[in-house]
Amino acid sequence: MSNRSYQPRAYSGDYSIPERIYQYTTSIQQELPGNMAATAAYIGSQGRNLFLRSIANRTIGVQSNGANAATQIREFDIITRNPDGTIATQLRPYAEIDYKTSGGHDSYNSMQLSLSRRSVKGLSMNAQYVLGYSKGNTGGSNEATTAGNNARLLSDFDYDNGFNNFDIRHNFNLSLLYTVPGTGPVAGGWTVGGIVNARSGLPVPVLIGRNDIVYVDGAGVVWNNAALGRTAIINTPGGGTSRSTRRPDLVPGVDPFIQSDGLLLLNPAAFAIPAAGTWGNAGRNIAGGPNFWQDDVALEKLIPVTERYKVIFRAEAFNLFNRAQYGQPSGSFNTASFGHITSVINTTGLVGTGTPRQMEFALRLNF
Repeated sequence: MSNRSYQPRAYSGDYSIPERIYQYTTSIQQELPGNMAATAAYIGSQGRNLFLRSIANRTIGVQSNGANAATQIREFDIITRNPDGTIATQLRPYAEIDYKTSGGHDSYNSMQLSLSRRSVKGLSMNAQYVLGYSKGNTGGSNEATTAGNNARLLSDFDYDNGFNNFDIRHNFNLSLLYTVPGTGPVAGGWTVGGIVNARSGLPVPVLIGRNDIVYVDGAGVVWNNAALGRTAIINTPGGGTSRSTRRPDLVPGVDPFIQSDGLLLLNPAAFAIPAAGTWGNAGRNIAGGPNFWQDDVALEKLIPVTERYKVIFRAEAFNLFNRAQYGQPSGSFNTASFGHITSVINTTGLVGTGTPRQMEFALRLNF
């Protein structure tokens, strides 16, 4: 069984250019012994003409001012110059401007396996595993961020080719429900259920803070502050002070992950500050965060009181083994917290995914 479909989609908000989403599915199912059924499927999609974001009014020049901070020149500045070429007057009617266009692309490809058992002799089961990849140069209208290289030409946006923010490589779910055999007020009416959820981590965007302008001395040393004998240069082509989407360089041959106290953390030695006037070569979302694993169980007892009245007792445990579910490590490269995990997910105390072990008991009267 296979299927191909096309879905036009419009951007949210006032900026409305249709996106084209093509979806593909094909699957095969086989009945197995033991009242089991197995399904293998390919599910994929391709997005075209997706939402893209960059900046206008980019930094296009700089003028050194001796020991004073340099003068930054942007595309839409109104400038008059002295006979020697230095700036006489400079007006800046516009700041950095959000620039939107279309033409982005992404793709999703997945193998999806499932195994199910119909309820026979009180036992039913469903298990699913997904191996998937979501890649592209944008996440579309809901996730598009400013291009890491302040792209202007459509081809420039391919600098952001990489894994999308919602990319999860492995995803596994298992659910079981068993009605315990037995009769009578003590042995009868028991039902046990369990759910296992496990997945690999979400991508961690590794980003770096950089000044738009830096100063180079006669020895080629780069400084952040002006001084006599230092020449001002554009540090990040195009500028982009208001956009936290710059990426560092990736150091060849160095593992971007390290183990510490049983946790897999980002390795600062695997990244470096790009040379002045260049963009970093690290890909978009190249690092993955912590894996997730949780086990939930439920126990239910049906107690008939009369033909009309029944009492149901239910006990539930979420995150039965109290496994710590860690949050994302910091991806801000040139900060002291880079690569460190400082929190667990879902710390609000609500029952559900990611909480510490929680138990609930309920007693209900049905009539």
